[in-house]
Amino acid sequence: MTEVKGCPVDHSQSNVLGGDGETLPMPGTRDKYGFATAVNTKKNGLLGVVEQLWREHGDVSELQVGPRRLVVLAHPDHVRMVTLEQMDKYTKGASYDPVRKYWMGEGVATSVGAQWKSQRQVLAPFFTPKSVREYVPLFFEDVQWFSTRWTPESAGGEPVDMVPEMATLTASILLKTLFSTAGRDVIAQLKGAVETMITYTSGRNTDKFKAPEWVPTSGRRGYDQARQRVDEFILGVIAERRRMPAQDRPDDLLTKMIANEAKLGPADRADMVLRDQCVTMFIAGYETTARTLAFVWYLLANNPESAVRLRAEVDALPDDFTVDDLEHAPYSLCVIKEALRLHPPAPLYLRDVVEPVRIGSYVAQPGSIVVVAPYLTHRHPDFWTDPERFDPDRWADNAEKSMHPFAFHPFSAGPRVCIGKSFAYLEAQILLVTLARLFAPERVPGYTPKWRMRGVLGPEGGMPMTIRRRVK
Repeated sequence: MTEVKGCPVDHSQSNVLGGDGETLPMPGTRDKYGFATAVNTKKNGLLGVVEQLWREHGDVSELQVGPRRLVVLAHPDHVRMVTLEQMDKYTKGASYDPVRKYWMGEGVATSVGAQWKSQRQVLAPFFTPKSVREYVPLFFEDVQWFSTRWTPESAGGEPVDMVPEMATLTASILLKTLFSTAGRDVIAQLKGAVETMITYTSGRNTDKFKAPEWVPTSGRRGYDQARQRVDEFILGVIAERRRMPAQDRPDDLLTKMIANEAKLGPADRADMVLRDQCVTMFIAGYETTARTLAFVWYLLANNPESAVRLRAEVDALPDDFTVDDLEHAPYSLCVIKEALRLHPPAPLYLRDVVEPVRIGSYVAQPGSIVVVAPYLTHRHPDFWTDPERFDPDRWADNAEKSMHPFAFHPFSAGPRVCIGKSFAYLEAQILLVTLARLFAPERVPGYTPKWRMRGVLGPEGGMPMTIRRRVK
């Protein structure tokens, strides 16, 4: 995707949501047969297509491909409308069917209606800011292990791909959090299988010329093998856990969900209900944090003044710092939030319109798919000064309290905000502080990432960096 140079459209709107006034045709692009959109998507990715619509047509725009209508929304007031004020007019409907079918099933991220409400009520107490502190020992344990793993890399000087490096660490943490699984041998297998599932699902969503499902393409065979590997592992752990006496079960998320499984779904699908929740939590829990940290390292390498400030802050902490000491490392959290602003791992999320909804002078009809775009909202010139610049000080001194409450939504927003938000922030901060005390990853000369979204945001071709051990 090309570098953003400015906003040719005047994004300021006096009547963002509108009322009962004149209804106008929605601005955007009409593509009767979809060929031009397919070529554009192949070249620039879905994220590039969406950004182009915003740059050319403003905060409300529409991409019509045949009968299918995608309505792209970028203004924070739109985010509030879709995720909170008028959320009953939207659902996670047909647009999420591929994710349900190929990936998450009916987990808390994809379920709807009464099923979602029940699941959310059961799971939310396990992810409150207070509750996630019980996982802090796992964070420290695994980042210490990872530090010893990185030391040979720092001595050798050969570049590593930072995205899978961080995923190895966060996947290990999630396996322990979910299943108390400490075996390092399963991390690479599960991580690779999950990434294959994500890539295949993303391709089914965006490739107009994809082969039918029954065609045994290499991609389909790879997906089937990956799905089998993930399901066999998770269902095997569930079966083993059920055989254990209740008093001997480890106090992890799986045990907590088994204790509440009657409220999560029907009894005749109990194992698959647990499987869907575990897949949802594992994928959402490790992949997004891993990419956030990878993006943090890249941004710090490109902004040495910020890196110096971060290192000074973390070096001032006690050698055996605890979670309570993080209050003395506020800049580290500012860095994480600024990375999430510039490069949110989930740069777009979708909602299906179920009844007519007015947006300013436009109306989105049932059957339309609304694309809510954190990637665009986080660059909106009405809410961010010099939005393309990496500036962690945007978040200093509780500045977030004076911002539009929906101008920053990397974890979605409203009642369906990501359930693991507090977990992700605490984990990311502990991992960043610990590793920044020991290492200073450096950008490979001449490398510039090409950002693409395949399920989640990432640099096409990887993110090579050299791991340099710090000398204090």
